[in-house]
Amino acid sequence: MGLGWSLHRNGAWRAQLARVERWIDRLRTIAGTGSHTDSDLEDFVFAFFQNCFQLRDWVKETSNISDADLNSFMARDPMKVCRDIANGTKHLNISRPSVDAGFSIVREYDQRSPHGYRLSIIAGKEKYDLLDLASQCLAEWKTFLEPHVTDVADALPAAFNKSGA
Repeated sequence: MGLGWSLHRNGAWRAQLARVERWIDRLRTIAGTGSHTDSDLEDFVFAFFQNCFQLRDWVKETSNISDADLNSFMARDPMKVCRDIANGTKHLNISRPSVDAGFSIVREYDQRSPHGYRLSIIAGKEKYDLLDLASQCLAEWKTFLEPHVTDVADALPAAFNKSGA
């Protein structure tokens, strides 16, 4: 039954946004250093997109943003690809894709990368660099959420104001 309170619920959608920020920071760090295994890089990519997509649930349940506004936001191309990555890496198969149930995440040779490659996704007829797409998704969330902060008590976490995303 629990206690009626749990640490993971503190901060509502703002706390989930901060988690998304931490995941992209981790992802950027290992992508830039090459000091982790290939599996670590893939795991961090998958964790970022799962947390980024799940921010939708936190916003829906803990803000006054209308379902219509949230659905319109989630219909943007980067967010649709984010949804497919999140659902595909969590559930294996996607029964209702936003873009492409059969998307492909691939390694592309890149001699400038510390890993010697970069991760990309081919979804529909488009190809996206996954690190660029992660940055774009986070930037989209920040732009969408910023006008909905209504008072000091609703101030965004410090992570919201970090540069580079």
